[in-house]
Amino acid sequence: LDIDQELLMEMRRSYATPPPRMEDDHPYWHGNDRRYSKLTDEQMEKSRAESLQGAAERIMPFFNSVIVPSLREGNRCLVVSHANTIRTLIKQIDNISDQDIKQLSIPTGIPLIYRLDRNMKPVDPNCELEFRYMVQPKGYTWATSRQHGFHGVYLGDLERLQDIQKKRDATNRGWQRVILRNIAKQVNEEDLGEDDMDMCFHNPSFHGENIVETKHLWWKITQKMQNPDFANMLLLVRMKEFLESLLAYRRSRKTKTYRYIPLSTYEQMVDQIHLDSAGEVVDPFVSLESRLDRESRQRRWIESLNEAKEDSHSLIN
Repeated sequence: LDIDQELLMEMRRSYATPPPRMEDDHPYWHGNDRRYSKLTDEQMEKSRAESLQGAAERIMPFFNSVIVPSLREGNRCLVVSHANTIRTLIKQIDNISDQDIKQLSIPTGIPLIYRLDRNMKPVDPNCELEFRYMVQPKGYTWATSRQHGFHGVYLGDLERLQDIQKKRDATNRGWQRVILRNIAKQVNEEDLGEDDMDMCFHNPSFHGENIVETKHLWWKITQKMQNPDFANMLLLVRMKEFLESLLAYRRSRKTKTYRYIPLSTYEQMVDQIHLDSAGEVVDPFVSLESRLDRESRQRRWIESLNEAKEDSHSLIN
């Protein structure tokens, strides 16, 4: 498809960016498949290119009209689908932001449990299960669940969950390498453009096709990280810190070294940072049975009960 890899990552992980539109002559176009013959022209048109936002527009009406009434009747519902559908449901149930949903990956083939209250809001697995329903908490949840608002619980083998996550981490670092390469390519093109317009006053025409200016490179990475989507990317953080150390060395020694970096050297720097970062990703899954904040959670639960009693008394009075 000749799509830039960074754009491909955006299409796969973002909420509103759709893939390229599928035309009638596409080898995988499903418009002629009899299984989709009952779809309306509008539905067929929307299916040509669907983002996560488009998936939500298709999935949530079914969820609200079929699954929610069944849950209200006291039934347990099993949803079996691909990751995009599951991510859509999680985003809507947990009210996760468009930015945070990009960080959420769904392990394949691992049961994911949600318990909903009478208002169809998720029950907190870290607190209410244990202290309200007297159910021993089992399974695993994300270590960042509080940060992103995730209330699901995975049931399965922890080693398998960790293995899946390690593979995803490796893939994410691969995407980050692409981003760093694209930034260097952009810096090089802008540096050459400055030469063409005689804007490089300190040394006109010094820039070459195989070299980038260190300070300009650092600025572009810093600018990229202003976007919340890229702010916490490990390789970008490490490269920014490394370039800052080079710039600090130049200032302290008042030397002209490290003012420019050959692209071949920059590629080696990316490789080394990638290797140094392998295995340093924080283990994302935590067991509900072994969390260290049990006493704190119990205290918060008791306080919430007391607040509820006070509210009820104030209403009566």
